[in-house]
Amino acid sequence: MMRINYKESNLWFQLLLTALTTGLFTSTLSLPTLAQVTSDNTTNTTVNAIGDDFSILNGIDKGNNLFHSFSNFSVPTGGKATFDLTNTPNITTIFSRVTGGNVSQIDGLIRTLSSNNPVSLFLMNPNGIVFGPNASLNIGGSFVGTTASSIKFSDGTEFSATNSAALPLLTMSVPVGLQMGSNAGAIQVQGSPIQVQGLPELGFGLFFVRLPTLSVIPNQTLALVGSQIDIDSASISAPDGHIELWALQSGEIALDKETGWQLTSSPNTVNGGTITLQQTSFVTADGSNGGAINIWGRGLTLKDGSNIGAKTFAGQGKGITIHTTEFIDLLGTIDFVNQPLFAGISTSVGNSLGLFVLPGPPATGQAGNITIETGRLKMTNGAWLVSSTSGNNSRTGDITIHATDVDLLGYETLFGASATSIGNLLLSGSNNQSGQVTVDAQRIHLFNGGRISSSVLGGNGRGGEVTIRATESLEIQGANPVGIFSAVLASLESGTTGQGGRISIDTGNLILSNGGGITSEVVGSQVNFLGLFIPGANGTAGDIEIRAKDIQVSEPMIDGYSQTITGIKASLGNGSTGSGGNLNLTADNLRVFNGGQITSSADGNGAAGNVNLQVNNITVEGMSKPLTDGRILPSTITAASTTTSDAGSVNLVANRLNVLNHGQISVSNTGGGNSGNLIVNANRIKLEQGGSLLSEVSVGDRGNISLAADVLLMRSGSKINTNATGTATGGNISIHAPIIIGLENSDITANAIEGAGGNIDIQTQGLFGLKFRPQATSESDITASSQFGVSGTVQINNFGVDPNSGLIELPGNVTDSSQQIATGCSANTGSSFVATGRGGIPQNPTQDMRSDRTWSDIRDISAFQNTPSIQAQIPAQPQIPVQATSWHRNAQGKVELVSTLSSTLHLSQLTCTAIVEN
Repeated sequence: MMRINYKESNLWFQLLLTALTTGLFTSTLSLPTLAQVTSDNTTNTTVNAIGDDFSILNGIDKGNNLFHSFSNFSVPTGGKATFDLTNTPNITTIFSRVTGGNVSQIDGLIRTLSSNNPVSLFLMNPNGIVFGPNASLNIGGSFVGTTASSIKFSDGTEFSATNSAALPLLTMSVPVGLQMGSNAGAIQVQGSPIQVQGLPELGFGLFFVRLPTLSVIPNQTLALVGSQIDIDSASISAPDGHIELWALQSGEIALDKETGWQLTSSPNTVNGGTITLQQTSFVTADGSNGGAINIWGRGLTLKDGSNIGAKTFAGQGKGITIHTTEFIDLLGTIDFVNQPLFAGISTSVGNSLGLFVLPGPPATGQAGNITIETGRLKMTNGAWLVSSTSGNNSRTGDITIHATDVDLLGYETLFGASATSIGNLLLSGSNNQSGQVTVDAQRIHLFNGGRISSSVLGGNGRGGEVTIRATESLEIQGANPVGIFSAVLASLESGTTGQGGRISIDTGNLILSNGGGITSEVVGSQVNFLGLFIPGANGTAGDIEIRAKDIQVSEPMIDGYSQTITGIKASLGNGSTGSGGNLNLTADNLRVFNGGQITSSADGNGAAGNVNLQVNNITVEGMSKPLTDGRILPSTITAASTTTSDAGSVNLVANRLNVLNHGQISVSNTGGGNSGNLIVNANRIKLEQGGSLLSEVSVGDRGNISLAADVLLMRSGSKINTNATGTATGGNISIHAPIIIGLENSDITANAIEGAGGNIDIQTQGLFGLKFRPQATSESDITASSQFGVSGTVQINNFGVDPNSGLIELPGNVTDSSQQIATGCSANTGSSFVATGRGGIPQNPTQDMRSDRTWSDIRDISAFQNTPSIQAQIPAQPQIPVQATSWHRNAQGKVELVSTLSSTLHLSQLTCTAIVEN
């Protein structure tokens, strides 16, 4: 065993670094190495050693497979281990095992020597493998370094490294699996840290001068499979090929070239390990078509500016797939001198470094997809998980994340400048397209500058859709140290053209606070950090679609990058051209408070989108704290324009709408164009303590307010206004509500200054407290006046009792009831009314009425028989027998059958009594 100083034994590598970096870096790592390569005499393996050079011959060949077995396999610094195929020329795959119980220390070159076919190499040592900073591969095919216990073949044969006592059963069939043992060792790849000497401001880009520690030729596979994988200050590369990083024990991995490597054991029975990249380590599969990277384990950690990425320049990228059972931590960077910005996971088309485009011809193609499946995804300190393009006619990949928790936490230090971000980016070029960004989790937190986005940052193209599903909650709040706030974002940035992406959010609880935002925007003109003017974007903002159980929006801030107010917004920036997106929100409960903002706005050349809310209960209340520019904002839901372009409308459908404590719902255009309309359909509308429904227009038209409710309650200085300034006509107000109450100087106004006042139409059954007046007073008023023009009309259709008509006062003296009773029949005295209970209504008022009750006159009329009477004689008619059709009781109480076809009328008393006999 001997320790060799890295600097002394690798002067050529130092000279190369010096040439590449003009003497700015030095390597400070001194790495221990040891060595020997010895056969265990089980596979006819021959090792010839000349110093630290080892030539490996013979072995056992079966078809195109060659098998070697070693008791030790370590290559010292500067040494070489050469698999010489002179005696076995038809080999395509070498399977080698280490059975002696020692860890393999590789700090030199491993190579294959063949004049025929590309040859792949499996190096299997269950006790562990360490690749030092001077390790390298020169292999004609693929390389698999593993701490598995055995390699399985398609005919059922196993080449075992843990059962070497018996002669191995060898085969010519293809390998189909790796069997991991319960005591599998770890794999380490150690590189050389790069330290800046003298020019720290250049440190962020120096990692690019590092040569790959382990690499294979294009279109081949580089795989590391162990119980744990640690990559420290090192780079792994497989251009246009496949990289497989697997950390597990007691499991089996299927080796399938067509479908990719797959775990064949049940995940519940596998003891996964961790994979760690640190100190600006890189795993890359860049190439003309872009390679594939597949990672599996219990957890993955990237820190200190480390990256996993794959670029493509012409074809279809194969993408990055990461599956961990517990966690993925992308920890970004905090050392901005010696570590790169934009650390994390990425796929791309073209020459790009983060947000920067490197020189070179424009690329075409499609970046690979990024697929993440884990328990918890944590990103911090500016870490990125992105797919981007800087080509022409190209497309970024799709980003798909499935997790239980997703946390984007911004910077831990005061020096971080970029956002911690998941997203798709179009950096430059023409006719480009972004893929989709999908994040599916139970809980998602975007804090202190965390963002999920799809943005067109340069050139022209179409942004991709951002879809977020958070079954429990999505919480967005806070900013990074330079004032970039947490957000879900779809944007066309300054200087670009195209179509912004759509935002779709489906969650249980949505919470925006302390500057958190959901934004779709066409960004206006800006002056960049170099002092150069950049014109506003030209294009269409995407729509925002939100579905949630409960939504809270509060505490807006001024974004340090866009200088706009945060909240839920679809906007067309100052100096931009195009149209704003629509904002559609569906929820059980919505609370906008402490200055919270839900807005659709147009400050450029183009119409703003509409705000459409369908919510069971809506509350808009309160004011913000003073912003950095001194403004204090009311909580608001608004559609506004400050230009000659049309503003959007606000459409609300709710059960209860409460606008309280100076909160506002409004439509406006203060720049000369038309305002939108405010339309509310609710069971109950409550305005209190200065809460307002507003419309404002300076020159244009519209700005109408239409309300339909069961109850409208206005108290404590609340307002419904369609006021117009300048020459604009006041908007119309239409209110349909059975009950309208206005108290304590609450007003309904449609006033104007130079133009005509608006018209007010109120349909109600009860109007209380409010009264039409030609001018505003300290009472609760209904006005439609114009200061210098024609006043509008006020029409109030009150279908109930008008309380303004007053009450009728009843007389104080009670009238003598005896004077109000009419005298009975003049010919009779002692008249009386008797209810006998026979027929008609029931005796007891609690009894049911019955439709079959008959009525008959059961008075004793014998007293009337002797009373002289006037009898009208009717001339006798011929008696014709007819059939009886009815019956009645005669004076004696007997039943008689009668016919209605003949009758004789007897008048007993012309004054009161008439008897009809049939």
